Amino acid sequence: MKGKRIFNSASVPSEKCIFCRIVRGELPSNRVYEDEDYIAFLDINPYSKGHTLVCPKRHGETLWDMGEDEIGGLFAAASKVSRAIVEATGSDGFRILQNNGEAANQVVGHVHVHVIPVTMENKSRFMSRMSVSASEMTALAKSIWESVG
Repeated sequence: MKGKRIFNSASVPSEKCIFCRIVRGELPSNRVYEDEDYIAFLDINPYSKGHTLVCPKRHGETLWDMGEDEIGGLFAAASKVSRAIVEATGSDGFRILQNNGEAANQVVGHVHVHVIPVTMENKSRFMSRMSVSASEMTALAKSIWESVG
């Protein structure tokens, strides 16, 4: 399988990538965490309140485009953010989801990890997208940002 590319119709160069544009400040987002290499922001179509996307600032489409140290850093950032999300939302747990390629439902062609808070009452609920108001997203992002420390 050496040299195989994963098919993704969402493939775009970094200049047009939605997440790269968020990193560069060209598009708005509800940021909850940022360091030199990674950024985290609320998903605009969340599965639950607090659903956050964590991604490297460097453009890469799938995990195969990252070095082992970058993958480790991405998941370390996701772990750090998950603690703040659970605290800020009062959730009972969280899911980590990471898709590679269109067949795996990757919608944005930039590596990212979903951190999805879950409550006991919703643990068996099929994941479906929900709407969250802009003011609620802003307040939630602020709460998570403050909890990351």
